[in-house]
Amino acid sequence: MAIAVAFSDSPEGRNALVYAAQEAVQHREQLLVLDIVDDATSSAESEAARGAVEAVLKEGGVGGSSWELRTAEHSGDRVGALIDLIGDCGAGLLVAGVRRTTPVGKFLLDRTLQRLLLEVDVPVLVVKQPQ
Repeated sequence: MAIAVAFSDSPEGRNALVYAAQEAVQHREQLLVLDIVDDATSSAESEAARGAVEAVLKEGGVGGSSWELRTAEHSGDRVGALIDLIGDCGAGLLVAGVRRTTPVGKFLLDRTLQRLLLEVDVPVLVVKQPQ
């Protein structure tokens, strides 16, 4: 069972990436970093994503862990492309990062997270940023 995490160069995304890497190391599972791109043929985007992931993992203390980057091109629906990629990669768990919110914000979940929770066929582990 691989552990998947959607790559996002945001504080929430970096926190989720480090947490997913720690889980993958602890459970001896493969870490799949999922990235949705505008153009699948752009190798510059892939190299930039690889560099950013390596930097985040190194900064998070899990720089030596192995991981694989999986990319998919979107055609206007980034979340739909991510959901398809999660289904195709064979992951058994998805780690998603969210920012801390007010009680009302917790009630009204982010649309992206809502779609992931409702449409992904694997368990979703939601990780909040540390305070």
